[in-house]
Amino acid sequence: MTRAVFPARGPARFHIERAGMGYRVVGTGVVLWEETLGEAAERREELENWNLGDPPGADLPLGPPERPESLVYGPVVSRRLGRSLGLNLTPPGCRVCSFECVYCEFGREPSERGAAWPTPGTVRSALSTALQGVGPLDAITLSGHGEPTLHPRFSDVVAEVVAEVRRSRPGLPVCVLTNGSTVMDLTVRRALDNVDRCIVTFDAASERVDRPRHEIPPDEKIAALSALREATLQACFIEGAISNCDVDSIRDWADEVGRIEPASVQIYTIDRQPADAQIRPADPGTLEEIACLLRERTGIEADVFV
Repeated sequence: MTRAVFPARGPARFHIERAGMGYRVVGTGVVLWEETLGEAAERREELENWNLGDPPGADLPLGPPERPESLVYGPVVSRRLGRSLGLNLTPPGCRVCSFECVYCEFGREPSERGAAWPTPGTVRSALSTALQGVGPLDAITLSGHGEPTLHPRFSDVVAEVVAEVRRSRPGLPVCVLTNGSTVMDLTVRRALDNVDRCIVTFDAASERVDRPRHEIPPDEKIAALSALREATLQACFIEGAISNCDVDSIRDWADEVGRIEPASVQIYTIDRQPADAQIRPADPGTLEEIACLLRERTGIEADVFV
């Protein structure tokens, strides 16, 4: 475990530790988990600025979340979704994905053919049980160890999850994190339209960065994404042996985003060491420049996460 110490006003009362799936902010009586180093630094600064008499972390989650191999995991805390309870729809112990992203921390793990996918009823039951034992939440997120929309009954799962959340936690948003490889399927698209927030991976230079297992015609994907009721695009930019930070890739990506006209755009880089050690994070300044270029070419604003 590596400890990273950041400057603070006066003696530091909290420090940041690298944890298995993210980072921990640790202090007397407080252990908070964050997905990225930037989020951990932000939370640490908030804690340092509290008065010594305040009860830091009284209403915040303690400790790291479960591994996403569990059907229900978390809560996970992030700036994008707040305190979110995750749902992993892939078969237990398997990674099932239609992309082989060079920046993925899991690498090229084979999926197990014939493994049992959780049924919609099982997902709802597990979620119902989890909601009874968890505190305040900002979102329920369908994500996990692979691509959630590959579930053979994805639309039924979404219907059960939405129904359970509306029953147990009215007003709590249901979100999906997807790589967008199945948005051409009308059934999947209708299911995505039924959630409160759909966040779709849309990387620059997708062919060399995301390495989709099956060819996805760009025009068809753009048309399908444009047809979604509301979508947030997330784009990861990387450097190293494979990069998508070159000017041509960024310009092409920006023009495609302009054609989609998403509800919002999130720009970020890797915060964990990927399986490919030759890949490294893009510089924060580069991410800001990409956001500026997107605005100049399309008029679309983007949130940058570092």
